[in-house]
Amino acid sequence: MIARDAATQRIAARILVAQAATTIAIAALCALAWGRIAALSALAGGATGLFANAIMTLIVLRASPGAAGALGRLVIGQMVKVLFTVGALLAVAQGGWAHWPSLLLAYAATLIVYWFVPVLMHRTRRVKD
Repeated sequence: MIARDAATQRIAARILVAQAATTIAIAALCALAWGRIAALSALAGGATGLFANAIMTLIVLRASPGAAGALGRLVIGQMVKVLFTVGALLAVAQGGWAHWPSLLLAYAATLIVYWFVPVLMHRTRRVKD
């Protein structure tokens, strides 16, 4: 069962959508600047951040009976996120085809979006009150 708090679910969904949109935008810019391989690399980097975050979100937002359970889910979710990220980056590295500046730019952008979307949503909510 996913957390029942609608505001938390809304923030999580907006983070994932913003990460996907950012990845697509960066991939389009990379395609214009450096070509097809750079665009595919940006998609791989952004997808790594997006899927790692989606997996963590599913783990962390499951309802738990107490604080200890919630903390345990957070730790497990973070470990799975790191393992997925390392595995995805290793798989790309073994392929030998990636344009690393594009890949890392898109991956870093998903991390930045992860932190800024909740801040911007909170700021917007406070202005309306």
